[in-house]
Amino acid sequence: MSAPRTVISGGRMMTMDDELGDLPTGSLLVEGGRIAAVSHAPDTFDHLDAQFVDASGGYVLPGLIDTHRHTWLALLRGISGDQSLVEFLATTFHGIGSKMEAADLAIASTVGALEALDAGVTTVFDCCDCVNSPDHARANVEALRSAGLRHVYAYGMQVYDYRPPAFTGHEQRLGDVARLRADCFASDDPMSRLGILYSDFGTVPFDTTAAEIRHVRDLGIAGASHTGAATGSNLLRGLRELNDRSLLLPGHLHAHCNGLNDREWQLLVDSGAHVTTSPETELQMGMGPLPLRPALDRGLAPGIGTDSVICGSGDLFSQMRIALQHQRCMDSAPAHASGTVPLSIGLGVRDALMWATRNGAEIVGLGNRIGSLTPGKQADLIVVRPRMDLVRSSHPAATVVLQSTAADVDTVLVDGVVRKRGGKLAGHDLDALRARAEAALDRIERAAATLPTYSREDLHGWLTRAERRATVHYAQAYAPH
Repeated sequence: MSAPRTVISGGRMMTMDDELGDLPTGSLLVEGGRIAAVSHAPDTFDHLDAQFVDASGGYVLPGLIDTHRHTWLALLRGISGDQSLVEFLATTFHGIGSKMEAADLAIASTVGALEALDAGVTTVFDCCDCVNSPDHARANVEALRSAGLRHVYAYGMQVYDYRPPAFTGHEQRLGDVARLRADCFASDDPMSRLGILYSDFGTVPFDTTAAEIRHVRDLGIAGASHTGAATGSNLLRGLRELNDRSLLLPGHLHAHCNGLNDREWQLLVDSGAHVTTSPETELQMGMGPLPLRPALDRGLAPGIGTDSVICGSGDLFSQMRIALQHQRCMDSAPAHASGTVPLSIGLGVRDALMWATRNGAEIVGLGNRIGSLTPGKQADLIVVRPRMDLVRSSHPAATVVLQSTAADVDTVLVDGVVRKRGGKLAGHDLDALRARAEAALDRIERAAATLPTYSREDLHGWLTRAERRATVHYAQAYAPH
C-alpha cells in the first residue's frame, strides 16, 4: 500500500515539467501514491502529519525509466564482458538460457529488480526471452511485483533447447500469454503491465512473427523487438516485409536499431514506433553506432536502457553518460573531417535526462502518469545526493547525468512507497537474498559446464546459416495466402 503522506523537501528539484521547471530549494507532497503538490518553498508542508525526507544537498527528480532490460540475466554479472553479439548469442543466450529453471528466474528477476531500484530506476520494460515454461513467466512477474518495481513484463517468444520441453508448439506459447493476461493482468494496473517480446525477426518463419504481432493487437498489450541490432546482417530486420503485411503497429518498441537504413527508419516514423538504445551493450558487442541521431533527426523521442549486467552496468546514469558523450563525439566528426574545430555542443545533459524520464514514460505507455514531478502523477521519484558533497555543483543537471552513480541514489519512491532511504534498500533481507542468488548461480554454472564450446569457424557457420534462413523467412511474407 502507498504511504498516506510523505514530504520531500530541501533539495533542488528537477521536475522535468515544462511549467514548473527547476526549483532551487522546493518541497513536494505525496498523498495516496500521487504527487499532491509541489512548492517553491522548502517549508510549505512542514505543519503536516507526514513522514519527511530531507533532500538537502541533493537533487530530487523523477524516477528513471529503463526501456530495455533483461532481469532474467541478472545472476550472470560480467559473463559476456569480452564477447561480441554472436559469441553472446551462441553461449550465454541460447546456451545458458536453455539451462535456466523457473526457480532460477525467480531469484534472477528479484536481483535484477532490486538492482534497478537501488540505482534509481523506478520503471523497467523487462524483456524476458527465457520463458522456458509457464512457470518461468509467472516467476518473473511475481519477482517484479514483490520487489515493488513498476514494470512492463514482455513475455519472450524465444525458443531454447530446454529439456524436457514445456511447450510443444508456438500456439501453446501464444495461449499461455492469453492465460497470463487473464490470470495476472486483468485490471488496468499502472504498476504491472503485460507485453510480448517478439521472436527475433528472421529467425522464425514469417507467419510465426505475424501471429505474435496479431496476438499483441488482439490482446491490446505492448509489443517489442530487437530490431536492426546486427549492422551488416539481414538478421533482426524484415521491416519492409512487416510493413507490406500491415504488421508494424503503433507503439511497437524497437530496441537497438543500430543497423537500420534510411528507408527502414522512415517505416518506424510512419508506423508510430518507439525506439530505445542500450549504449554499453551496443558499443561493446559490435552492434554499430548508437541510434540516437537517426531517431532525433526524424522526430522520434528515444528511450534508454541498460539491457543487462552480463556486460555493462545496471544503472541509467552510466547509460546516459555514455550515450550523450558518444553522440557528441559522432556529431563533431564532420567538423574534424573538414579540418575545423567544433565551436559548440548540440546535445545537452537535459536531453539525456529526457531520454531516461519523460521519453521513457511515453514509451511504456504511461506518459500521463509518470516521467515528471507534475502534481497528479504517480509518486515515482528519487533523491540523488553526491557522496563527496564538499562543494555545491555549478551545473546540477550535469552533476546528475555526468557525475552520479547508483551509490549516489539516497532515496527512491515508487507509487508513493519508499523503496530506498538513506542509501539502503527497504523491506528486503539482502543477506538471505544473496545466499539464494549464490546457490542459484552455483547450479547454473554446473549446468553451463556441460555446454559445448565454439570456435571462430563455428560462429561464422552459425551466422551464415541463420542469415540464409532469414532470407527465406522474409520472402514468406509474399507467399500466397
